[in-house]
Amino acid sequence: MKSNILANRLADITAMAYSGQSLNIAELAEKYQVSSKTIRRDFNRLCTILERCPDTGHHILSASARSQYNEQDLVRLIDDIALKKALPLKAAQFLRSFINDSTSDCYHFQEQPLEADFISSLHDAFETAIKNRRTVTFLYKDTSRTVSPYLMVYSHGSWYLAAVSEGVLKTFSLARIKFVSVQKEHFDYDPSVVDKIKEQDSIWFGSPIFNVTLEVSRDVAFYFERKALLPKQKIIEKRQDGSLVISSSAWSYNQIAPIVQYWIPNIRIISPSELETYIRENLTSWIAQTSNKVESTAL
Repeated sequence: MKSNILANRLADITAMAYSGQSLNIAELAEKYQVSSKTIRRDFNRLCTILERCPDTGHHILSASARSQYNEQDLVRLIDDIALKKALPLKAAQFLRSFINDSTSDCYHFQEQPLEADFISSLHDAFETAIKNRRTVTFLYKDTSRTVSPYLMVYSHGSWYLAAVSEGVLKTFSLARIKFVSVQKEHFDYDPSVVDKIKEQDSIWFGSPIFNVTLEVSRDVAFYFERKALLPKQKIIEKRQDGSLVISSSAWSYNQIAPIVQYWIPNIRIISPSELETYIRENLTSWIAQTSNKVESTAL
């Protein structure tokens, strides 16, 4: 019995150290209802991974322990979260040095932090439901939904739940999900749904795909060559004047129109004409609204 209590306490202390917490002897003694002398003995048992911070007197994860990250684990993580193209060629080595603060002062990442709602309350419930193939109910845009969850998808700085709702694969923004409840009912898991989610580079599921052809001026061609700014972007032709002809595939006008509008006047729609009409109507509506506000202000 005592050995189990000791093992659990050591495991807790180890987990806290690896999570970056500063370990205070008095606080831990109170937490586990033991003496300070007992916590000191625990620290001695964990001396290979703990070190005393000279500034605070507390114990923290040692520098040697912080450097002991498995190279294969880092490479797998980089591949799984699609960071390979964003990091230097020796990506695992880069992450190791960044974690140990030897190069962290040379880089600045502008990516938005993970949404607080996801971290604080939702991921545990959805992990449980996905792993156990159980349906989930929640409130979404003031409507009650019952879905079969398949994956949590991180796209363009936000988290989404990919789930089958009424026989259709859909995505739900986690920031808009409320009152999650994992149900006892199980759903029939279809592996092809996961394949469908992973083969797409957007969160626009359940809509028919259409093809788009665009002309990009030489003034901004570099940005489209450096990175695929459009969904499923392919460079069809690079002309002698430096301009590009690009193909793209989309599931909704709303998926691609904002990108095209951002690059006006350095981008032109070759096809389909319906997309050009859609964007023209958007811009005309915006101009009319803006003009009305200016006239109202003048009066």
